[in-house]
Amino acid sequence: MSAAGVSHRAALLVPLHRCARGETPPNVALMHLLREATSPTEAEAALAHVSGLAGGDGDRVRAVRDLWRMNPSAWATVKGVLGRIEHGGEAESAEAGIARWVSLFDRAAEVHPEGSVALYALGDPDLLRAATAEIVTALDAWGVLGPHRDVLDLGCGIGRVAAALSPRVRSVVGLDIAPAMIAAARERCAGIGNVRLLHGSGRDLAPFPDQSLDLVLAVDSFPYLVQAGGGLAETHVAAAARALRPGGALVILNYSYRGDDGRDRAELARLAAAHGFAVILNGERPFALWDGLAFHLRHDA
Repeated sequence: MSAAGVSHRAALLVPLHRCARGETPPNVALMHLLREATSPTEAEAALAHVSGLAGGDGDRVRAVRDLWRMNPSAWATVKGVLGRIEHGGEAESAEAGIARWVSLFDRAAEVHPEGSVALYALGDPDLLRAATAEIVTALDAWGVLGPHRDVLDLGCGIGRVAAALSPRVRSVVGLDIAPAMIAAARERCAGIGNVRLLHGSGRDLAPFPDQSLDLVLAVDSFPYLVQAGGGLAETHVAAAARALRPGGALVILNYSYRGDDGRDRAELARLAAAHGFAVILNGERPFALWDGLAFHLRHDA
């Protein structure tokens, strides 16, 4: 086998080793395996090695194999969505970055709306519901939900989190830059009286008056602000500070896809200090079905 072939085979096994060590959930490991594999046969061959992995929890890795067998459409979902959403480097300008993400997410929504917002659910509606419920449970535990609270779901995608939050808060506004995502969210949230959905510019939070919100929630949306460049991530932190009531919260689940947790933690700490936030949770992984990095900032200014 060539050096490139050896390197590729090693890359296939990395997510399985990480899963065995408890670093990633089985469904996330399967997503990464399918991303690296060039064919279902190659993925199956990598999974055949799970029983021989040394160290860690073999049951966790066998769960990856079981998920693969229970979700035969996972290959098409992962490859179909990734074929339309490539997490590249920073854009040439903020405007170019926004335009790029609008186009890519509109196309991804056509392929698989649910997969495009939570690929780690592998296109399985039950897994997506369970992962969404985990987010709501965490938010409740952090004390940011309640019957008199108004929430912005920033980058709401298909509205799965907005719908799940609706029974727990006074109101939810879902904001997204992709028209196809907003269309899917309106279908999902039809008949939910306290959910409102808006097509946003991606530049700021201009539709929201000062001190009009109690929670700004960003689930996998800040990575695209970071990649769009032009200071958009900081612009949105500053806008959240303006729009939040005293004691309100900014919760960011994944700040970037750079793979540098330390850098993300340092950057969020800097932004928090600059815009009047206290850092309550600085980059932890509280979920069983997702390896998202969680940041909880409280607006005390």
